[in-house]
Amino acid sequence: MLGFMRRFVKSKWSIGLFALLILSFGVFGFSDPFSGVTGGGFIQVGDREIRPADVNKQVDVILEQYRREEGKVLSAREAAQQGVTREVMIREVNRVRTAEFGRKIGVVASEASVTSMISSADGFKDSLGRLSLEAIRSEAQFRKISVAEYVQFLRDIRTSDYIERSVDAALVTPEILTKPLISFNGETRTLSLARVAPEAISQPPSPTEEELRAFYTKNSARFQQPERRRVSVLSYSPNDFTDKVELKPEEIRADYDRRIKQYSSPETRQVAQYTADNRNSLQSFIDLVKTGRTAEDALKQVQGVTLMDLEVKPGDLTEKQYDALIFSAPVSVLQGPFQLNNMFYAAEVKSVTPGIATPFEQVADAVRSELALTEAQRLFNGSEETFYDMAGGVSLEDIGKSIGAPVIQIDAIDQNATTKDRLQSSLLAKYPEAVRTLFSLSAGQITDVIEGDNERAIFRVDEIVPAHTLPYEEVAVEIRGIYLQQQMHEAADKMSNDMAAAVKGGMAFDKAASTHKLAALGGVEVMRAANSQIDPNVLSLAFSLPLGDAAVAHDQQDNPWVVKVDKIEPIKPELEATLKSQIDQSVAETLTADVREVFARDMDKMVKVKPNQKAVDAFFENLTKDEAQ
Repeated sequence: MLGFMRRFVKSKWSIGLFALLILSFGVFGFSDPFSGVTGGGFIQVGDREIRPADVNKQVDVILEQYRREEGKVLSAREAAQQGVTREVMIREVNRVRTAEFGRKIGVVASEASVTSMISSADGFKDSLGRLSLEAIRSEAQFRKISVAEYVQFLRDIRTSDYIERSVDAALVTPEILTKPLISFNGETRTLSLARVAPEAISQPPSPTEEELRAFYTKNSARFQQPERRRVSVLSYSPNDFTDKVELKPEEIRADYDRRIKQYSSPETRQVAQYTADNRNSLQSFIDLVKTGRTAEDALKQVQGVTLMDLEVKPGDLTEKQYDALIFSAPVSVLQGPFQLNNMFYAAEVKSVTPGIATPFEQVADAVRSELALTEAQRLFNGSEETFYDMAGGVSLEDIGKSIGAPVIQIDAIDQNATTKDRLQSSLLAKYPEAVRTLFSLSAGQITDVIEGDNERAIFRVDEIVPAHTLPYEEVAVEIRGIYLQQQMHEAADKMSNDMAAAVKGGMAFDKAASTHKLAALGGVEVMRAANSQIDPNVLSLAFSLPLGDAAVAHDQQDNPWVVKVDKIEPIKPELEATLKSQIDQSVAETLTADVREVFARDMDKMVKVKPNQKAVDAFFENLTKDEAQ
């Protein structure tokens, strides 16, 4: 649903919800206004009041467009449960609050500005590209408000846009903040590196039992196991209901017939496309055709209009809006003019060749699966109340029997949802909050119901396994490998440190590497801010060493490297402009956030938001009750 809202505001209706986007989740970081303040009415914003009906109208617009574009019906109750209603309410508050602030400081969009805003939206133009007053009235009626209220709504939007733009417009990033960062991040160093080759390390002698036990005692912390919990989970999704769906053959056939286009090859349309490099020429051509002239005669009388005959399938036209228009236009009706890039277009669909349908017998199983999944989704949604009612009152096993889903036992997991064998539970990994809750419960207790991505789950602690140290006998084989690995690691460390000491003592880097059996690489040039193939730990040491010094760094896999700084240079001129652009943007984003935060606080002082928390709570409660009855 929220994904649809993001697509929705890009459609021709976006002018009506533009405010909801530019003010989403609060202007300049303003957070949820419904936090403990109680006022009269519903929500008072400055000198204006927002009523429950205002919120409901905005929600209705979204739900209706969702139905039109997605072919699905979302109820008011479902919208509230998915957070849509609350989000709309917060955005309404911010729209009105910003407009009220603009009024107080004398910044209000003019009538001409609002007219220009409407004129630029394709949704309010007739087939000739002219502003349609009837379309404006229709939009206001669709929103269940008067034309005057709709104009005020648009004026609020444009005013809010003015204010937001003005906050950022004059912001310039000071050089005093960026120059030191450019110099620091642009520094370039040339390094010599050396690393122990695995074949240069002799295999250590096989350890005795006494040595292994002594190693175990000294390193017992390495074999410490954290507290773990054995968990049972009842998790189900719409897929768990598909086998309960019974469909009659005639239902499957009817669904196939209803969605026949989905099971057909794309239709083909023959289109006459007319283009011109200026609107007046194309408009003159269209006007002649509208008065009854043939397109051929009109082309002879108007200069600068070019005809191209097209045969297209959906998606062939690279401009998506143009493609959508062509495949929704009626036959033999000239459409346009409209502008694409620097050209003006008109088009007439001459004929439509329907796609060829795949025989029902070949797709019957796919149709049944889709239909069953739709019904399964309905059953899943319908099980919500039963599931919540039973949760906490009966055992997981009884709940599972009631809804037809199995209870799954999971091996003991730690707070990272990982077992003793270092395997992570994919199910629990999806619900980190549930894992944290499990480690606050006693054995036998269950979590609250967890709602996931079209999934519902509840977890129970079956057993608490205390933290403990694994006994020697259980890890003896593992200890042997760890012991030998550490012996080789210590040998590599010694060889690296001996080489670094030789370099610091004056021996040439290549000679020191050869003497101590390390592989050397010289002339490695790196810049502090640039991405590099060299390990971050090695780079960190390289940029902390003085010129000519050498030391040992351990990479992220704990392998030792000898690092020597051969040359230090300031940022290169050819890289300075690129780095400056990146740093300017980063600093500007930080400054912008600070400026917006200060501005938001000042706006809060001038325009008070006073919600009646009881009325807001009652609004949502009544919304749910009305839908349930």
